Parts: sequence; structure tokens; C-alpha cells
Amino acid sequence: MENAIAVNNQSANNVVSTAATEVAIPSIDIRGMNANVLTEDTSTFDEVFEVEGEEKPAQAPQPTQAEQEKAVRVQAILDKVKLEKSKANTGLVQYERKLSLEAATAETTAIIPKERKEYVVAFKAGVEKTARSTLEMCRVVYEAEQSLDKFQFKTFCEEVGLKDYSSTVRKFSAIGRVYPRFIQYVDQLPASWTNIYLITQIPADAFEECLTKGYALNKLTGAKLDELVKSTKDINKIEDPLSFDSKNSGYVFAKLLFTKKPDDTDWRAMEKALAEISARLPIKFVINKEAAEFVKARRDQRYEQIKQKSKGIDLKPDLWDLGAEANAAYKVAERTVNPAQGTVITV
Repeated sequence: MENAIAVNNQSANNVVSTAATEVAIPSIDIRGMNANVLTEDTSTFDEVFEVEGEEKPAQAPQPTQAEQEKAVRVQAILDKVKLEKSKANTGLVQYERKLSLEAATAETTAIIPKERKEYVVAFKAGVEKTARSTLEMCRVVYEAEQSLDKFQFKTFCEEVGLKDYSSTVRKFSAIGRVYPRFIQYVDQLPASWTNIYLITQIPADAFEECLTKGYALNKLTGAKLDELVKSTKDINKIEDPLSFDSKNSGYVFAKLLFTKKPDDTDWRAMEKALAEISARLPIKFVINKEAAEFVKARRDQRYEQIKQKSKGIDLKPDLWDLGAEANAAYKVAERTVNPAQGTVITV
């Protein structure tokens, strides 16, 4: 019994001795320490301390330069696709403002300043030069019209970019006709050929009065020109104010308008009304070609729909109702079923 106690006491003494020995070993608590205390670089904890028995993961190989460039290209494509999707989602059109020719032209600094009177003289010289050029150009047209036959004159107009039947050629010829009279007062003429033409249409005595009283022709206002021109119009020539459409061989005297958005019924009623007018008067209606094609396509489409719905049923166009307007304009049709019996069917 004493031996057992002695052994137990010895074991207890060994445990106390071992515990005392463990307490005597100094310990360091690194949990509250700054990482810079452990290492001065930016290495991670795993790179500084190795845990026994733990396998350290192998480091990933660094990508090559070719792989890096490929990754950059792929990322650029992804960014572009993302941008396109964002534009499509927002539905906004991206506008890029262009630079006008005026804004892109740098201002020149090589301008020699002049007096105001010099600029006035230079401007008037330019107007006179323009008027003189207009007179000479119109004189060429007039002489060509007088000397060439109709076919040659038409070819001449085509080669200079004009139409022999146009109002422009007619006005050019009128200016060219009075060239000998106008060339003497070219310094008084306006630069615009349209205004020069209006002066050719004023009364001859009004023209002479302007010259006698020293009133410059380019001082005539638009309202005054219109007033003078109207006094020379021959009211017996109703066609004078009308332009001639050589393609359709007629004088354009009016414009036909729908006063509301038309539908198929309006279009059909318009066609019937215009056909009635054309049959009674020397009038030709030229319908918008594109709109007429739309109407025809709609009619063909509806006709095909009717055939699909009417399978197995004989289509009898002679029995179709033409509408209240058409039925009122035509006599009621009567079809004899049996001539011997005299039976008729009123449609």
C-alpha cells in the first residue's frame, strides 16, 4: 500500500514538474500584433510561416505576352457588345455632330482693310458683272432658239442642263430678246435673273419713265414689279399663268387634296368622281403613282382573302353590290332566268 502511494506521489510530482516546465517556456501572442512586426514586406502569412504537414499550393504560371494581348482583345469585344446591348435597351439613337464646312474653314487673316466706299464699289461691281453674265447667257439661249430647229434646240438644252419646255428656258429667252436694250443699263439691273425677267414684263412706257427720271431699275420693289407686270397681262390668255406639263400633255391648273386621312372608301369614291369629271370635261387627273400602287396592292390582298374565305362557292362578280353611290348612278340590272317564262331576277 505504501508502495502504491509512493508511486502515485511520484507520478503527481512528475506531472507538477512537467507543468512547471511548460509554464517556464515563454509564449508570444501574435494575434494582436501588426503584420509589419512579423515581416517588413507585403508577403502573406502563408508565405512567411510554413505549417508542418500542410501541402503548399503550387503557384499559377504567369501568362505569356501573346495570351495577355488575346485577353485584351477579348475584353474589348465584350465591352463593345455590352455597349451595343445598352444602346438597344435604351432605344436611344446616338447622334454625332458633324463639323460644317464653314466651321471647318479657318478664318483668313490675310485681309487688307479698305474704306467703306471701296467695299460698296466692289460689291456693285460684282452685281454688275453678274447681271452682265446673265444677259449674255440668256442671249445665247435666245439666239439658239431662233436659229436652231426644234430637235436641235432640244438637244442644245439637254447639253447645257435645261429642259426646252421649261419656264426657265422661256424666261431666259425673254431676257435674251431685250439684251440690246438692257446691256446699256446693266449697272442698274439686279443680280438675280428672276428679277431681270420681271423687268422685261413691265409696261414699255414704265421702263422708259424709269430711265427718263433716273430711277434705277434695281430699286423697283417686288410689290411695284408685281403691280406693273399685272397691267401687261392679257386676260384673254388664261393659260399664261399655268405651267405646261409636257410629260402628261396638259396645263397644270389646280392641286387635288384630301382634306382628311383617306381610306379605301374615300379612294374609291374619289376615283369614281374624277372619272365622271374626266368623261365630261377636257381634264386629266394624274394620281400619285406610289399611292396608287399601295391601293392596288391592298385590293389584290383583299381579293385573295375573299377567295380564301369563299372556297367551294362560285364567285359571281356580276352579282356583287357596287355600293350605294354606284347603284344610284346606274339602272338596276335585270337578268332573265328563263326567257320563255319571262322570269327575271332583280339585283
